[in-house]
Amino acid sequence: MPAGGMVSCRFSRYQDPFTGREVTRLTDPRYLSHHMYFYNRMTTEDGRRILICMQREEGRQLYLLDLKSGEALQLTEGTEPDDYSGQIEAGDRAVFYVQDGTFWRQDIASGTRRRLYSPPEGWRMGAPCPSHDFRYFAFTEDEKSTFPKPKPGVFWNSFEQNCLAKPHCRIRYLDSHTGRVFTVYDTHCWLSHTQINPARPDLILFAHEGPYNRIDARLWLIEADTRQAGDGPCGKDLRCCRKQPEDLILTHEFWFPDGRHFGYVRREMSGDLQESICVMDPDTLTEEKFMDCSPYAHFICDKKQRFFVGDAQTSDLPIHLLNQDEQKRKQQERSARLLSGEMPEPGNDFIYLVDARKRQESRLVWHGTSWTAGYGNPQDSHPHPCFSEDNTKVFYTSDLFGKPAVFMVELDS
Repeated sequence: MPAGGMVSCRFSRYQDPFTGREVTRLTDPRYLSHHMYFYNRMTTEDGRRILICMQREEGRQLYLLDLKSGEALQLTEGTEPDDYSGQIEAGDRAVFYVQDGTFWRQDIASGTRRRLYSPPEGWRMGAPCPSHDFRYFAFTEDEKSTFPKPKPGVFWNSFEQNCLAKPHCRIRYLDSHTGRVFTVYDTHCWLSHTQINPARPDLILFAHEGPYNRIDARLWLIEADTRQAGDGPCGKDLRCCRKQPEDLILTHEFWFPDGRHFGYVRREMSGDLQESICVMDPDTLTEEKFMDCSPYAHFICDKKQRFFVGDAQTSDLPIHLLNQDEQKRKQQERSARLLSGEMPEPGNDFIYLVDARKRQESRLVWHGTSWTAGYGNPQDSHPHPCFSEDNTKVFYTSDLFGKPAVFMVELDS
């Protein structure tokens, strides 16, 4: 079906067997579906529509799903886009995404799109992250020839290999109004997760990518020096935010909406294996342990900084070290018991809601996903919980009932 067509999604509602919450499955588990990356702006301001990816007869495409009617507007066609890169522009007029290696802005009402940027020959761009007003974007660019040949199988087989190769990567900065683009940072290290501070569009948080025991440190900051932008790298005040011993995971960092701090989880891989929510001041690099928490793979706060949401995993192993076949077998057994009316053994595969004022977490729903990477993208079955822009809903992805599908839980008012 071409872009502009409509697909009807039949919602399915059920009561979570462990928390009693009503859960709505938004997409059909016969077709692979997921929402965007969890810190992307993926719903409209009123929380009524959500940007998702569905894999149907024409492959993976982006859709805008109406949460009242169940009608999904197909936005893209042709070559499969970077299916986690989509974002809805502030003001809800357009969507941004990467397709065919090119960065696009597409008007929702008319369907017309405008090319914003294409990388030079031999380079590959990562998912762009916008400033608060969606004028500026920061993204990584990789020189493809400096990456090792991928190993057969899923992405995680190359996770350590890519890190140790020290590929040629750089951070780029784009002004979408003028088309001006320049390099902020250039290095031989695998870079990822560029995020612009919501209050300071020149301040970029980024990560050294790879297994926790192979990277020097994950969390880094740099400023884009827009006044000095020229042919060479135009970044300043490069800072390593925190030292990282080999037995400590620091991961899935994100900016708080007011830009005053960024958050992340810190997991010990020795001793009592405790995980904690941490926040850091980007100016002083002072770290505060906010509270201990369950072993979240991903977590983020709402737009009012009142609640956090996180997806716990039963295993103490990082996701890239999980036995894929064993995880899938366990998930299928639990799903079969649930569908037959029996109570499955849940482990700690729950979505947690954290009250930031009380510094307490509580189980929201059981996601029951397998965490496996066998669907084509290693992220496909990750829950990636997130809030709607109006703070009334939590979305997550799970393959509990078949292929990965998108789920929604409405929060108490």
